[in-house]
Amino acid sequence: MDEAVVGSEWVSRFRRAVRRWYARAGRDLPWIGERDPYRVWVREIMLQQTTVKAVVPFLERFFDRFPRIEELAAADEQDVLRAWEGLGYYSRARNLQAAAKKIVGEWDGIWPTGVVELESLPGVGRYTAGAIVSFAFDKPGPIVEANTARLYSRLMAMTLSPAVSAGRKRLWALAERIVPKKRPGEFNQALIDLGATVCISEPRCEECPVRMSCRALERGEVARIPVKTARAAPTDLHELVLVVRREDAVFLVQHPAGERWGGLWGFPRLQRDTGVKMDTPESQSVVDAVSLLGWDVEFRGWFKAFRHSVTRFRLHLQPVDLLWSDGEWNGTSSGEWVSINDVDTRPMSVAERRVATELAEVSK
Repeated sequence: MDEAVVGSEWVSRFRRAVRRWYARAGRDLPWIGERDPYRVWVREIMLQQTTVKAVVPFLERFFDRFPRIEELAAADEQDVLRAWEGLGYYSRARNLQAAAKKIVGEWDGIWPTGVVELESLPGVGRYTAGAIVSFAFDKPGPIVEANTARLYSRLMAMTLSPAVSAGRKRLWALAERIVPKKRPGEFNQALIDLGATVCISEPRCEECPVRMSCRALERGEVARIPVKTARAAPTDLHELVLVVRREDAVFLVQHPAGERWGGLWGFPRLQRDTGVKMDTPESQSVVDAVSLLGWDVEFRGWFKAFRHSVTRFRLHLQPVDLLWSDGEWNGTSSGEWVSINDVDTRPMSVAERRVATELAEVSK
């Protein structure tokens, strides 16, 4: 199906079928009908790389902390990161606040209603801009995200991957052609729901309201579309997580911007090599490695090792319990001694929060 073949009659039939299906089978999401651009925007940023089920409780917590865009713009970055903790991809939270500052400081808190203006905001791409325009302002804004990309690819029996430039161009061309002027927000939500509940990885074609328009179904190619691109295997990283205690305090570092978990707090980490022996009562190799950071420490034992995946890496993390005895920290990341009771107030990655929770338990 070429975009040129998608005539007005096809588009009209398609829209009617999608709307009828949505009226009886659309998802009962808590934000249906939400028109506040601030809430629509935060929601759509959260939904990037995150499931609907996971987002709901985070939205409630975030809006309790920052009910209006003015509060978000004026907040301390650490408070924003703490409210975002657990969602991952923390650059989203930093971009969110940067955009809030621009809207409040440069635009006097007035939201633009055009896609181009919205795309000038940090962290707002073509999809998010289209979502804000259609959901908040009920203006035509095409959308392409994971669910609709899958649906559009099958409708066209597209042999290109949605991940390549030419594939994305075809998807956006179709999205622009089918978005209506009348109730575009409702229509876009219907498309997302259709992709999320029917046109899924193992599609329920018998339930699809537009199956008669699906070129992939007609050709028997649904199972192989969308075309997948090969993903690089994740890189394994083995690291020691240094839990260094002094009386009732633990040493935390703030990870530098631009590095993994940048801006968040956590524990010093060292690459683990074969010289670290974890099957002995004491690990002199750990003590020697930490001495290079300026500390004299006593090895106390191991916390539970675990794995954690982040972007292109599979982390194998081994927390080690150490008691500080002397010396000054000379590591590359800035850090400070924090009361174990106050660790919960610092924003952390999911992985390092897990270590902090175990530390709190053993410190009781």
